[in-house]
Amino acid sequence: MLKAPGRAERPGTLRRLNAPRTIEVRAEAGGAPSALRRRGRWVEVAEVLDRYRTDDRWWTAEPISRSYYALLLEDGRAVTVFRDEVSGGWSEQRYG
Repeated sequence: MLKAPGRAERPGTLRRLNAPRTIEVRAEAGGAPSALRRRGRWVEVAEVLDRYRTDDRWWTAEPISRSYYALLLEDGRAVTVFRDEVSGGWSEQRYG
């Protein structure tokens, strides 16, 4: 095993990979995103590539209900965002 330079080893330390990031979204009347605020400026959505919904943990005190959108932005980037249907907030989900 290699040690990371400049970092102390801490067994049992966990960190989340690809954690969602809060993002500002302008949405159409039907709920689909029309623009995202990225690095201080609004970027228009060129196309909604896919949409799906996930409902999980409905039996707990903290249910998960999210509407996901795979988007193609006007700058050519493909991103995935979701609306938390419980809180109403938007997040960007990065993969990889």
